[in-house]
Amino acid sequence: MPTPTGPRSAPDRFRVGTTLGAFLLVAMEAPLAFVTLVQLMPREGPHEFDAAVEFALLTKLGIGWAVLVVALALPFVRTRRLRPWWYAPPLAMLAALAVRLLVFPPYGS
Repeated sequence: MPTPTGPRSAPDRFRVGTTLGAFLLVAMEAPLAFVTLVQLMPREGPHEFDAAVEFALLTKLGIGWAVLVVALALPFVRTRRLRPWWYAPPLAMLAALAVRLLVFPPYGS
């Protein structure tokens, strides 16, 4: 005879894992989105050359962060707690940062 205070059923544990995974990925993608936005802003003026070193460093950190977010999404998607479209935001930001770094570098670098 099952007790009302027994272990949680499988659907309840599945929802907890899904909620935890979604919250973790959104929290990890927020700083990445900020870095991507900052890197995609147009830069003009005399301070462009002075910011070239920081630009490259911030972009490389953003690329590393995007790879980390994709790696964190992997177990949640593989266990089917989250759908595969959760890969799309970090991969899109990774591509944007890579294109900005490789194709459109700052002046003076």
